[in-house]
Amino acid sequence: MRRALTLGGTALLLLVGGSAWLAFYPPVPQDLGGATSLDARAAHVRIPLAERDSLDGWLLRGRDRGVIVLFHGYGRAHDRAWRYAGFLGRQGYALLTVDFRSSRAQDRRPTTLGHYEREDAEATLRWLEAQPWSRGQSIGVLGESLGGSVALLLAADHPEIAAVVADCPFVSGDRVMADTFRHWAGLPRVPAVPLVRGVARLVTGRDPGALDVRPAAAAMRDRAVFFIHAGRDDRMAPEEARELWRAAGSKDPIWLIEDAGHNEGWELHREEYERRVSAFFAEHLRGEPAGLRAERTP
Repeated sequence: MRRALTLGGTALLLLVGGSAWLAFYPPVPQDLGGATSLDARAAHVRIPLAERDSLDGWLLRGRDRGVIVLFHGYGRAHDRAWRYAGFLGRQGYALLTVDFRSSRAQDRRPTTLGHYEREDAEATLRWLEAQPWSRGQSIGVLGESLGGSVALLLAADHPEIAAVVADCPFVSGDRVMADTFRHWAGLPRVPAVPLVRGVARLVTGRDPGALDVRPAAAAMRDRAVFFIHAGRDDRMAPEEARELWRAAGSKDPIWLIEDAGHNEGWELHREEYERRVSAFFAEHLRGEPAGLRAERTP
């Protein structure tokens, strides 16, 4: 009996350990989702970081009608942003996207659910605001999944960001890990999440479960945030978006796409998605009457 328990405990540790390593360094497939790659049209820029490091960025200049920064999610890279850049670029916005260090091909950093990624976002905004052509332009941010949570963290610290679209963001690192282990590995929160948090602290020096996005959402009570979430999300429950929406003052649109999985809204309802996001940015970055304003739902 004791031997069986020992073997069972060892198997659990190996499963959790392997899952943790895959979580730190997930595969990063190209994921255009039917969009056209804009790599060839975009200017490839280097965004400086500390310790002689840098981010790869891709910039599409607009018609001086505002700037939108696009942040990809977990296990994705900058090309994921082209689905949004396609329709936003047609409206004259300048667009800037980056590869987080956790998604780049060389000298890759482990995913930290917001710690390194937040530093990357800060560097991206600093670089953007140092460009002469960006001065005086309204700034918006669109992020999906991890990128949506990072967008809220960045905006909370920078009042010059006028509007945020957060597509399937998470409330906290602890909760998203618990949801992910339950959905994808069938593991309970305990001991899976504490074990992974402990391994992460050893590997990265950061606790991925410590990040809480709710204070950042609360800091956006006087600015515009459009929350989008998926009714069939298998990574984080729709209640996470509702919780962030309430923290932000329950004042702006929230759109629950009932038939969509995680970040599938644009693929399944492209015309409606583009209509709502376009109307939101037009109103809050340009002061234009939205006309087709996204509905507010509780």
